[in-house]
Amino acid sequence: MSMDASLAGKRIVVTRSREQARAFIRKIEERGGEGFACPVIRFVPPADQTMFDCALRRLPSFDWIFFTSVNGVSFFFQRLEELDIDMSGFTGRIAAVGTKTAAALEARGLSVQHIPGKFTAEHLLETMRGKLKAGQRVLLPRANIGRDVLPQGLRALGLEVTDAPAYDTVRAEENIAELKDKLKQGKVDMITFTSPSTVRYFLAAFDAEERRRYMDGVHIAVIGPVTARAAREEGLAVHVMGDEYSIDGLIEAMSKYTGW
Repeated sequence: MSMDASLAGKRIVVTRSREQARAFIRKIEERGGEGFACPVIRFVPPADQTMFDCALRRLPSFDWIFFTSVNGVSFFFQRLEELDIDMSGFTGRIAAVGTKTAAALEARGLSVQHIPGKFTAEHLLETMRGKLKAGQRVLLPRANIGRDVLPQGLRALGLEVTDAPAYDTVRAEENIAELKDKLKQGKVDMITFTSPSTVRYFLAAFDAEERRRYMDGVHIAVIGPVTARAAREEGLAVHVMGDEYSIDGLIEAMSKYTGW
């Protein structure tokens, strides 16, 4: 069996959460690369769960639930269990951003009625226009720092939206000191970002002089256009972005990258 060595010798930093980093690093190693986990975010239950709990207790009143991440699915069901709420009371429909999010829902026995072809809030809105009716009630169980694009777009279509934080994204500083040492020694070829929050929290650990000295010559890979925009706004050049806005799409783009 031939081995894919498209990332052979490349030293690649993964900034997503500790739990999510493992699978990403495994994919990097399968292609011959060396992955280094430097989690800059972690996920915790909301500091205030009042709104989320209220929404969960009235699940039967919603026509749609829009899940935008696997994390949203995980915290949604975790809280349902803690509150001893039965999901069977929900008779509406479900939309999911991304095949991994859909798979997480289907693994729990739920049917997903809509998955946009491109995994962004903008594309979800675009592809849902003909499926939604003014006056319908939508629940968005998502991160506390989620963008406003989706709830604003749904409200503009005349829907009643409950934008309920299902989890908080907070800063982590695991392995930052070790990463700085690697950067100083020129032992990092690429840094990957999978959300705007990974960009912001990563760069918060570096002052302006450190960014200038350590990041020179390091390639930047991002999961999709929203993360790319966040990186550019912070002054980073984006070298790699997948055609499909997923980890698999990012890995493919990194493997095909020739600008090393």
